[in-house]
Amino acid sequence: MTESSRMPLLMPDSFSDLGLCAWRVEVARQDANNPLLEGEMPWDRGGVGIHGTVLKDPIDGLYKAWIVGTPPEETDEGWSSGWASVANDRDRSICYYESADGIDWTRPELDVHPYGDHEKTNLIFPSSKFGLQAYVSVLIDQEAGEWPYQLWVLQTDTAIAKAPNGGGYHRYRSRDGKRWEWVSGPITGCILGDVLFVYPGEDGGYVGYYRTGIDKRDGDHVPAWEDCPRRTCFRCLSEDGDEWTKDDLMIITNVESEHRDTQFMECVPQKVPGGYIATVSAYHPISQTLDLRFAASRDGRQWWFPDRHKTCMANTPLGEYGGGMIWQSKNLMVDGNTLRIYYAGSEGLHRQVSDTRAPSIPIDHQETALDHGAHFLPFTTALCRASWDLDRLYALASAAGGPTPGIAITKPDELGGKSLSLNLVTRPPKKSPIAGLDEGYINVALLDGSGKPIPGFTGEDCAVLRGDHRSLAVTWAGGDRAPETAKQAKFTLKRAFLYGFEFDP
Repeated sequence: MTESSRMPLLMPDSFSDLGLCAWRVEVARQDANNPLLEGEMPWDRGGVGIHGTVLKDPIDGLYKAWIVGTPPEETDEGWSSGWASVANDRDRSICYYESADGIDWTRPELDVHPYGDHEKTNLIFPSSKFGLQAYVSVLIDQEAGEWPYQLWVLQTDTAIAKAPNGGGYHRYRSRDGKRWEWVSGPITGCILGDVLFVYPGEDGGYVGYYRTGIDKRDGDHVPAWEDCPRRTCFRCLSEDGDEWTKDDLMIITNVESEHRDTQFMECVPQKVPGGYIATVSAYHPISQTLDLRFAASRDGRQWWFPDRHKTCMANTPLGEYGGGMIWQSKNLMVDGNTLRIYYAGSEGLHRQVSDTRAPSIPIDHQETALDHGAHFLPFTTALCRASWDLDRLYALASAAGGPTPGIAITKPDELGGKSLSLNLVTRPPKKSPIAGLDEGYINVALLDGSGKPIPGFTGEDCAVLRGDHRSLAVTWAGGDRAPETAKQAKFTLKRAFLYGFEFDP
């Protein structure tokens, strides 16, 4: 299956009525080869993989990564001097890695930036010359002539180096993706936060998804050890990549149904038929962890979570990669019917919180939070990857389960003459001496303009729909194409998951 053959995006606005239905989110499959890349050199042994771009280069077919690496911190010496004393922040460099298959990664030995006794390294932007490096976005345009590679990266001053062209996001270009020439920056406009991923716009220009902290609101919970309230995702636009304009909509922020401490970091979108899907980083200040959620959108501006409370990639136990934070790369990658994500999984937490009991005294007595002066911990990470089936990211299911069916009725449309196919999975019958007890199924009735079932195309007339099918054609006693009077489809789901449907002329 290719991306274009995926059934159209399934969202609540596909339906006029949902009864006893809810949304099921599928969990990522971790790659058996994880971790793919661990830090081992003096400049990346402390962590590799956060805040960057991983992609397959359309020019030469190689997998390439432009990601942050940090040196090791084997003691906490100097941490009491503040967060800028932690190498994880002060010494973030952009490193370059390559792979022929996306699994086995190498460090190309480039003669661009030496490090200590190493004359050749894979350093692209070392912290010793460019300051703190973070959030690097790489775009590749095969039609761009001798400069097919573009890059945006955050470069800010530190105690050991000043950003050569001033603090902020800078734009570079390259002939080979390894040696970069400064173009412009700091970029101007609306970018208020330190998290920005840049993508090509559908109609030219560029679109950026970024996050920044906004004012605390009534009901928000910001624990004593957390210094940034309500991290929120925004969108911005640019015609030339230099001047940016903020979209007036907060695209992903905390709402009443969300846990009151949850904040959002990164929105990583992927175009699919009918709109966009995205993985969204959800940050939890109470536990100092970061996990991933699925979101979907028709236009890239207004986003909906199939389930705000269920992760599509949860944290592993602390001490394993991904046990503290899951830092996703800029790109989701489509490979046939597989959707892949590369991410940096951290072994540890964002910040030290050893006492997980609820504070028993007012939060202004901050000794209730066990922390240290360095603000946050080293991001001890490794590059990993995970995947989902592109056509099965989430599904509509019966909210009650068991023998109680759910009902979903599509919005009115001209369905006459069209055939219907479903992407579905049904549950097996219960383990019982009663054959077929509560075996899952879906049936479909076609409704006319007054909402009444059409004879020959009722639920009872529908051939039973069971099993595991990517594209199962629906047939009725009246035929396999909707009659001219058909305006809506009524799905009945019993112990079944509907991942998508498509009316095909």
